[in-house]
Amino acid sequence: MNFQTLIDRFSLALKMLLPDRSLKYFPPDFTIRRPIVSLLNNRITRGVECYLTIYRLDFSQLQQEVPEEVWARLQESSRRHLRLSTVNTIGEHQIIFIDQFAKMDFVLLVEGQFPKEPGLMISAELKHQFDKIRSDLEIGLAGSLPEWRSCLRVITASVPIAATKTVHTEQLLMESYQSALAMATGLITPQMEALRGQMEHLLDKGSISVLAQPIMNLTSGDIYGWEILTRGPEGTVLHLPDELFQFASQTRLLSRLEFLVAKRALEEIASRKIREPIFLNVTAITLSHPLFLSHVLQCLERHPPLSPQQIYFEITERHQIADMGAMIEILQTYRKHGFRFAVDDAGSGYSGLHWIGELVPELIKIDRSVIQHVDRIAIKETLLRAIVTAAREMKCELVAEGVEREEEADVLFRLDVGMGQGFYFARPNVLLHEHERDMFEETKVRIQNRRGLVAS
Repeated sequence: MNFQTLIDRFSLALKMLLPDRSLKYFPPDFTIRRPIVSLLNNRITRGVECYLTIYRLDFSQLQQEVPEEVWARLQESSRRHLRLSTVNTIGEHQIIFIDQFAKMDFVLLVEGQFPKEPGLMISAELKHQFDKIRSDLEIGLAGSLPEWRSCLRVITASVPIAATKTVHTEQLLMESYQSALAMATGLITPQMEALRGQMEHLLDKGSISVLAQPIMNLTSGDIYGWEILTRGPEGTVLHLPDELFQFASQTRLLSRLEFLVAKRALEEIASRKIREPIFLNVTAITLSHPLFLSHVLQCLERHPPLSPQQIYFEITERHQIADMGAMIEILQTYRKHGFRFAVDDAGSGYSGLHWIGELVPELIKIDRSVIQHVDRIAIKETLLRAIVTAAREMKCELVAEGVEREEEADVLFRLDVGMGQGFYFARPNVLLHEHERDMFEETKVRIQNRRGLVAS
């Protein structure tokens, strides 16, 4: 018996001794076969639908070498927080495996049904869960390495794994990983070149649609305003907003896309005669574009009923603000025309009350990670109280994002958060004329009954 045969038998015996639960989380790399390949192959054989998500630690903004001891602490912390958040968010029964594929790359494979709606690559619920895991990981890493929190971020992308008889499971796994890595980082691959062609065609033809989700008054149940949401062409990987805007950023087409979104949104708002405030997501990069302000003002001139006072620019991608002083001056220029500003994700991985205090927005949107189960988790209520106190000091209005349960809305009302947004009130839908809003009356009555404003 040669040495390699002994190694193979020892590896097999070790594998048999380890329970399946041990193999799911950063398993050892056996000589005869990687456990994660076996775990995936088992699902594929049974026809189970699966998703692969990559979480990459990114220091790309840092213009210096990251010490090896920092990487060691990061990887240990990432393993711990990724496993904890995934089990709490998705549930152990859905997890196929969590593993580390490279120094910066952590891979999560889960069971998940492909959406039935045409054009969707991933369900909104599963996407929300993957995003929450990313946010939890960022928060955990910031706590473990506070001195690095300002220059570290986690980038992510998800792809479905479609079984095929012509590709071996291990090859399928690696191809899925490479596709997710390309989407997350913008690495130039043949697939990415093809996607860039699709993106440029989309922008040339204006092939986007806009939806809206209402922002509700938590006391009266009235609609305060609408957040405008963007969708790419159905049936493509650019349909969902995260993939659409992430790829636009990677290919340096982000501002061009956001110019188009503003134009299309204002057209839809005017045609539906929307009178409430409108929230338009825009990155700091586009706000700084020398032509964006004039572009929006020209769009408003074409639709006289609309005015700058109706528009909130909701600033996203705050980590891209390199010069805070310059950004404050830019916001002042917009405000002279009557525009207002909101910042989102208060309480999440990138957000801080100090940052909000610098820009002094008219409105703060509290991240869904704070709102979820705030009625059950005391520390979340404590964080929420701090945000409410800071907003009161700055005379900012508050909107809670991601409200999905009545009990969460009750806590928000009790703590004097004025408005809420989320599936508890309504899902994103097409913009509606005022006379078409009967669907919101039931929600309004439910809120008023809960507040004791009408007889139940």
